[in-house]
Amino acid sequence: MELSKSTRNGIDMPLVGFGTFQLSIDQAEYGVKEALKTGFRHIDSAEAYNNEEGTGKGIKAAGVSRDDIFVTTKLFPGSKQFGIPEKNFKQTIETLKNQLKQLQLDYVDLYLIHAPLSELRLEQWEAFVELKKLGFTKHIGVSNYNRERIKEILDADLAKPEANQVEFHPICAQVDLTRYLKENSIAPIAYSSLAPLSTWRVEEGQGGDVLAEIKEECQLVTNEIATKLKVSEARLLLRWGLQHGYGVLTKSSKPERIRENLNLFDFEIPEKDMERLNQLDQNQAIAWAANSVNPMEAPPLK
Repeated sequence: MELSKSTRNGIDMPLVGFGTFQLSIDQAEYGVKEALKTGFRHIDSAEAYNNEEGTGKGIKAAGVSRDDIFVTTKLFPGSKQFGIPEKNFKQTIETLKNQLKQLQLDYVDLYLIHAPLSELRLEQWEAFVELKKLGFTKHIGVSNYNRERIKEILDADLAKPEANQVEFHPICAQVDLTRYLKENSIAPIAYSSLAPLSTWRVEEGQGGDVLAEIKEECQLVTNEIATKLKVSEARLLLRWGLQHGYGVLTKSSKPERIRENLNLFDFEIPEKDMERLNQLDQNQAIAWAANSVNPMEAPPLK
């Protein structure tokens, strides 16, 4: 599969984005500014990251034209399970307005429901449709939604999500969901692409050590293929996502790593090696495991 840096999917989104999860406000400001100066044109944020003020400052400081940047952010829907109040239609509208103030933007390019954790998620989706009509977001989508949760939206006769951001890496390959998204022209976006690596979320409290024992085979295979192709393991896993048709997100506070992870277009993983990585699938989510939850297993609406 040939990919180029200019390739876009159905929502005109740059294939490689810079994520801001687990960055402080100051780190988000620095990282976003450096990412944009390096050449990133997709920034991924969220209400729940509590750093959108820094992300907005970083966008401003980079001096890149707003028209050239694709900004994604997310609504945290609330959750009875977590004891967080669920947002209704009006609160959903107000949340994005407040996020735009923090981001110092007039609109975002893509607004996502962070996870199907709220029993008000259909009401929230109706608000998303309205936010798009009002011009506060160009595109609307979901995150951590499986086929059944997407079908809830379609069965309610509401507008189809334009994107779905999910955990995606060789240990959690989402085979059936990936096929479903392709069949329904819903753009897939990967997060936690580097979860199989021993270097993922290593700082105290980040949860990278959870389920470490299931990663060993993947780490061996990833290292072997990366060494053969003379690329870093991070670049290999990000490229694996690209070759599966996903947009991918990368995050770092180190300028050299930021530059390296954008450069995913000067090599290709051979078919045999893609298959070796594909065979590592355990259908095992890792990203939220430290919280003892898998958001994609949210129960259906009553």
